[in-house]
Amino acid sequence: MIPNNNLSVLPWYTSIDQQNARKWWTYGRVYPLFVQAGNIPPFQILLPYRPQTNFSACILYDANTNTQVASIITNLRNTGLATKQFMTLGYSVIVYPGQLPALTSLNNGRYYMRATINGAYYYSEVFTVVNDIEPYLELTWWDNEDFVTDAGVIVYQNPTFKNVLYLDSEIAKPEYTFEEEGENRDGYFFPSKMISSKRYKFNFFASEFLLDVMRFIRMADYVQIKKGLDIYSVGQFLLTPTWERNGDVAGVEVEFETATVAKKIGLGYIRMLRGDFNDDFNNDFNNQ
Repeated sequence: MIPNNNLSVLPWYTSIDQQNARKWWTYGRVYPLFVQAGNIPPFQILLPYRPQTNFSACILYDANTNTQVASIITNLRNTGLATKQFMTLGYSVIVYPGQLPALTSLNNGRYYMRATINGAYYYSEVFTVVNDIEPYLELTWWDNEDFVTDAGVIVYQNPTFKNVLYLDSEIAKPEYTFEEEGENRDGYFFPSKMISSKRYKFNFFASEFLLDVMRFIRMADYVQIKKGLDIYSVGQFLLTPTWERNGDVAGVEVEFETATVAKKIGLGYIRMLRGDFNDDFNNDFNNQ
């Protein structure tokens, strides 16, 4: 990964010291990246192109004690681990969809992985396992095709991949916005277009690595938010981070809209174009 340009929900590093909680300005604080017990978060590892990529081992560690929990390379392979080659772009991308349970059980806590790829070690960011994921807000986004950037590529097809985040947040009461366009004529305002929409908001805390990947949500083909039994198909998504005083975490406000937008072409504007507004007004006045 290029520093400060993470492309994966679960980042990977060439040194364990690059984990967010190990940087000096975070003072060891971990802001949770939640995952359902039994699952491993979806991830992608961007590597320089090689005709053959050998992902030979993966060890799961307890992040609190740095002790080995299990070897999980077979579990990852059985639940979708794959490599996609981009020879012309110069990349090999290891993809783990994370859509199926990889482990039969795992205690609540913080974990990270150490992978052996082409003979070198790679370390994942710390993630937090919870047995009950239902109280969390689920945010999912994906594209119809692979997303190529100047810094790399995010795979979405072959294998099928979706980014999934679980956030400790609640959706606030909505706001209702109204816009209209038109013109003033003969002392009257004639609306040519009126738009009414319903806008939702929620807040959470996030580290820099999470904001790196979340900035692509606004550009995604599909965005879905789930909270309890409510599922929102998102049309517009706005992410606004504000860094806290120590600079190790940002307070993030998200605004989003769904298919609640209503639009109407103003009837008065059409009548004005026909030139019959004044006639109708006079008729209505005389009939009173």
